[in-house]
Amino acid sequence: DLADPEPASEAQLREFYDHEPARFTIPPLATFDQVFFSPERGAAANEAAAAGLAALRAGKPPAEVGDDTPLRATYAEAPRDQVEVLFGAAVADVLFNEPPGDWQGPLKSDFGLHLVRLRARTEQRLPPFDEIRDRVLEQFGAVRREQRNETEYRRMRAHYEVVVEPPAAAGGSNAA
Repeated sequence: DLADPEPASEAQLREFYDHEPARFTIPPLATFDQVFFSPERGAAANEAAAAGLAALRAGKPPAEVGDDTPLRATYAEAPRDQVEVLFGAAVADVLFNEPPGDWQGPLKSDFGLHLVRLRARTEQRLPPFDEIRDRVLEQFGAVRREQRNETEYRRMRAHYEVVVEPPAAAGGSNAA
């Protein structure tokens, strides 16, 4: 790995930031609570989830509703892709399309049924350069190192001839 020998100028960093906004854009994030109902309940899971939804909407604490799960009860500033991996598209759709407030569900995931309450959601945003200057500097250096490494690999490969030979037939000759 080749070190980045030249310090980046402020102008280079700002140009990199301006030309690579996707690299620095923060996706929408959701802060939410979830209550889980196990599929081990069988057909009763749907009834338990419906009763749990009514209890939560009536003010019962989430810790007193639902079943034990290794999933957390609260997620802070989770991006959609993380929510989809953990809970599936149905939960992500509610959390990233519905307004914050009341409990929603039951929603099915690969694990079972969930009730979710969106507490807050932030929209996608590109932080101002001054707020993330250190991150821009880090990314700029990483890209520059990658480019220099690739250039050096090409230079080194130019000095060699690569020959790929097929493997010999296994089991000896098939001569008739």
